[in-house]
Amino acid sequence: MLQNCKSKKPWRVAAPSCVWPETAAVNCRRLARSVPEVGLYLLETASCLAYGPDDLPQKTFGLRYHAHLPLDLPWRLGGYAVAEAIAGLLDKIAHLDPWGFVLHPPADRRDLEEFLSAWTGAGRNPNALLLENTETVSPADILDLSRDLGCGACLDLGHLLAMDHAVPSDTEVLAARVRMLHVYSPFGPEGPPPGRRHAHRPLTTLSPEGRDQLLWLLGHLHPETVVVEVFAPIHLLESLAVLDALVTTAGAGA
Repeated sequence: MLQNCKSKKPWRVAAPSCVWPETAAVNCRRLARSVPEVGLYLLETASCLAYGPDDLPQKTFGLRYHAHLPLDLPWRLGGYAVAEAIAGLLDKIAHLDPWGFVLHPPADRRDLEEFLSAWTGAGRNPNALLLENTETVSPADILDLSRDLGCGACLDLGHLLAMDHAVPSDTEVLAARVRMLHVYSPFGPEGPPPGRRHAHRPLTTLSPEGRDQLLWLLGHLHPETVVVEVFAPIHLLESLAVLDALVTTAGAGA
């Protein structure tokens, strides 16, 4: 069993729904012992649309939920087509009342604007759509998009470190937009994996610079949720302990 990490902080600590090679339902039942929130990682459109009632958790688990939208969305067909592609997926998880939806933005802003038009047209709050910085979309880009379009933002520490992106200097505006952080180490002492820019390693392998960056984000921003984005039970356990120790030692959550 993972240790209980439900200690009081100004944010909720969350874990992804794919820590064990089991269904999201099994993952959430196990994670409910340790964290107050789970991110539903719906990373592949077709396979997630095929989920049956036993694959998804129930509200009775006592967790709060958010969702990470698929990574294989058909942006080449435009934002309206993307909205149509995930409509059934959003219906499948509606019983869990997810408070936020993380999205990797497309390269073309017009596609995102189309998607957002369909999103708000369906009665959804644009601030519940959390735009995440990626290899191609910097934190500065995310801040501009979220401010212009009324969306929220999700800052990914691993992407930020691996891509050597700068954090926007307007801390006050950044804090107003960032509702979530993804935290993990982008690589271990051996560096990034072959052929890739980064991986999802435990917080135990963060460099000193990475720890300083994490503490800055926790101390200067006001995220509602901090997701420990690692995908193995032992690594999650280690990372939850590191996060708790960093906050306790440095007073980042004070």
